[in-house]
Amino acid sequence: MKVLELRELAVQEAEAAREVSEKAEAEGRGMTEEEAYEFEKHLNKSDQLETQANRQERLEEKEKRLAEPVEKKSTPEIADGSKIEVSGPKLYRAGQLRAFTGPKAEVNAYRTGRFLLATVMNNAESKQWCRDHGIELRVQTESINSDGGFLVPDEMEQAIIDLREEYGMFRANAMIMPMSSDHMVIPRRSGGVTAYFVGETDATTESDMSWNQVELTAKELGALTRMSASVSEDSIISVADLLTRDMAWAFAKKEDECGLDGDGTSTYGGMVGIRTKFVDGNHTAGQDEGSSPYTAWSHGTLSDEIVGLMSLLPTYALPRAKWYISPAGKAGLLDAIALAAGGNTTQQIADGARPKFAGYPVVVSAAMPSAPTNGTVAFLFGDLSLSTTFGNRRGITIAKSSERYFEYRQIAIQATERFCIVNHDIGDTSDAGPIVASIGNT
Repeated sequence: MKVLELRELAVQEAEAAREVSEKAEAEGRGMTEEEAYEFEKHLNKSDQLETQANRQERLEEKEKRLAEPVEKKSTPEIADGSKIEVSGPKLYRAGQLRAFTGPKAEVNAYRTGRFLLATVMNNAESKQWCRDHGIELRVQTESINSDGGFLVPDEMEQAIIDLREEYGMFRANAMIMPMSSDHMVIPRRSGGVTAYFVGETDATTESDMSWNQVELTAKELGALTRMSASVSEDSIISVADLLTRDMAWAFAKKEDECGLDGDGTSTYGGMVGIRTKFVDGNHTAGQDEGSSPYTAWSHGTLSDEIVGLMSLLPTYALPRAKWYISPAGKAGLLDAIALAAGGNTTQQIADGARPKFAGYPVVVSAAMPSAPTNGTVAFLFGDLSLSTTFGNRRGITIAKSSERYFEYRQIAIQATERFCIVNHDIGDTSDAGPIVASIGNT
């Protein structure tokens, strides 16, 4: 029996003894002979269970120390000139790191690799190394979500966050709302105070701000991949970099798909995408119907695709407005218009390589349609932070199974996160919201 189970039983016995005592006190009398016997029996049983739990705890700690010996370490240099305590030969990696960046990229990748060896490969030496170097092997707890994996270290978490913001349209631009539980309701201002002219002897007309709610319900998203069961310390930098990059890309891609094209089904975690909402008949004030063949991304209809769309956006959304378009749309429409105009302006030279069009930043997302069909959203313009809330429940958690791909000598790795995207402000049939859409109508 586990230590926790034994202690819980001990508490139950102690509570049973208290109930016997409190019953007699409530009736204003002492305990009967039978009650005294029951009282002593529960207390003795609680003491026995507590002693047994203490013994079991000592045994488990002893077994843990014996199974995880401390080995000698050396301090070789790695590619960036840094030094880090490792055991064994010089570290190797294949090619340039992509997931980890900055002056400590290789060190961070190595620390992440050590974490993977400790948790996924169950490597005793790497477990000790993690403890010695401040890497917590944090097991996911009930206070966060149901038990089922290891929370990734800060170095890996930050690399995944950076990549998701690089790859992901919604995580980088929507309003991020940390969630302390799986379900959360946040207030949303739906109307404001109105000013009225007042006559000399008239009372001022009263008006109030009105509010409604945005409901966030976090959903769990998982990605399953494989890793060789024979990964060695020599290759953990490359493995950590590759695994981190693939996790970030997979999560960012699915987040954008949910935020754009979600139809409320389980395929999208019950989320409804902004492209889906724009064509449901309830948000027509924020639509501009272009006349060009969108599959060809004609740049000869500037007034339909660009000016007509920009004129719909309310002024309050202009300061942080951006274009949201596919790579094909950027090249075939926005870039084609810019190239046809020719030359560089002083502002473009000052901005450098940051893509802009008509003075507003361009966000390119592969989740946006490269060949939008009639009646669907081709691209968007506006402030996504005002139209959409991204509920962030917790960070990345990984779990492993050495049985699923046993015959291939591979280990299954499952990465999970919990999030929610709600597109709550895209206008209605009368007024456009903080983001507007160009609709294909050939």
